[in-house]
Amino acid sequence: MRVLVTGASGFIGQALVRRLIADGVTVRSTSRHERPAGISPVEWRTLSDADPEARWNEAVSGCGIVIHLAALAHQIGRAAVGRSAEFRRVNVQLTTNVARAAVAAGAKRVVFVSSIAAMCSQSEDRVDESRPCEPQDDYGRSKLEAERALESELAGSVVDWCILRPPLIYGPGNPGNMARLLRLTGSALPLPLGAIHNQRSFMFIGNLIDAILRVAAHPGDIRATYIVGDDSLFSTPQLVSALAAASGRSVHMVPVPVALLKLAGRLGDFAGRVLAMNTGIDSYSVERLTASLSVSSERFRRAFTWQPPIDVESAIALTGEAAAVKP
Repeated sequence: MRVLVTGASGFIGQALVRRLIADGVTVRSTSRHERPAGISPVEWRTLSDADPEARWNEAVSGCGIVIHLAALAHQIGRAAVGRSAEFRRVNVQLTTNVARAAVAAGAKRVVFVSSIAAMCSQSEDRVDESRPCEPQDDYGRSKLEAERALESELAGSVVDWCILRPPLIYGPGNPGNMARLLRLTGSALPLPLGAIHNQRSFMFIGNLIDAILRVAAHPGDIRATYIVGDDSLFSTPQLVSALAAASGRSVHMVPVPVALLKLAGRLGDFAGRVLAMNTGIDSYSVERLTASLSVSSERFRRAFTWQPPIDVESAIALTGEAAAVKP
């Protein structure tokens, strides 16, 4: 059965496509970008939210499983605040296009990898599916609206669906805050993270891909939304120390008060919004470094008889080792 992967040029997309190819699956991929090096053999379509319905119908035609990863995420140095229309245009419209094309093609199932941000971005309590969805930023609101658009478009059709809400994903080649932290551990510069005492869930990319494939292969109907995770729970200083140790580096953390970090984030927002300057820091990124967000994937594990195949220690080692050999 041919599998379509949207957002195939991204961090998760590239890893998923490589895993599918290794498993002998016929893959068709879409992305706003050209095919990355090393992704072959795979059918490739350059598509975006702005492309007409007919092009999306053609891309999905003949695909039994659609794994929808494509999305607009936060970009470091560019404030997420005030970008509601942009997030909605990409995340909601793109998901609507994919869902409609899946119906037109008679696909068997759509697996939509959303985000825990559709529920919340921070919480002192452990988050599970019983918690009401109260997204706290434009990105999270767009992901929740995309989820609802998918459900609406597929309602009454023969196309089954499953929505997954993972926490922050890490692994070899990870982008964003994690990539910056890994680079900084090799710089010998002290990091201003010593006063952070949060607890945050993470998920190793190999475990996420395994969970996606478990859902894709599920024999019965699903039509449900799940939080998915692998019990990677760290404070930010714990995660940085573990990654540094795995990459053979030492790291020194200075106890800068969290209030000062948040002030730096707000100054970064101002510089980006008013002065068009990218300072490399903003409120969104600071929140991800300082706030707590612990999730429970117990419901998903029971439903799919799933356990993460890669334990936390091995995941950290793989991520740190990859950072150590990176030029």
